[in-house]
Parts: sequence; structure tokens; C-alpha cells
Amino acid sequence: MINKFFFLLPVACMAVLGTAQTLPSQPIPGQDPTDCMSSLYAIPNCLQEIVHSFVNGEFGTIGHSCCHAFLGLSADCITERFAFAPQFPPTLRDHCSRQ
Repeated sequence: MINKFFFLLPVACMAVLGTAQTLPSQPIPGQDPTDCMSSLYAIPNCLQEIVHSFVNGEFGTIGHSCCHAFLGLSADCITERFAFAPQFPPTLRDHCSRQ
């Protein structure tokens, strides 16, 4: 259990820090509107909910809107963005499809 925590903690930190610069409170001029994760950025706290679920293994904190946005992501986008944890997206997709 502790080994899992020490493995997941740096991964979660990288995910949060990697997306922190792409989560503006207002759209930045010149930002690519075709970014595959743009639907998640539009929902307040959605990425934080997903990271929290990844770290804690608890999916109940992900809101309906965030789940809906996640289900709308393309398979290519999910594969690219969650390459570090390929087992996580199917679990999240399963949870979100039941909401």
C-alpha cells in the first residue's frame, strides 16, 4: 500500500503540474481551441477531480459534467494523455458511463 502511494504521488504531481499551465481562468489568446482536452478545461475543477480520483482510487468525487466531458474525449486523446497509467481511463470510463 505504501509502495503504491510513493509511486502514485510523483505521477499525480506530474499530472497536476503538467496541466496547471494549461488551465487558465480565462482563454489565452492564441491557445489552440482544438486541444483534445479542452472540454475538461471548460469545467471548473474537472481535472482536479480526475487527478484526485487517480491518486485515491475513489471515483465518487467526479461530477456529472466532468464525467460527460471525459466520455466525449477521443480514444487517441485518452491514450496520449494517460499513457502513464493505461489502466486508469477504462476504469474512469466505466464509472462515468454508469452516471
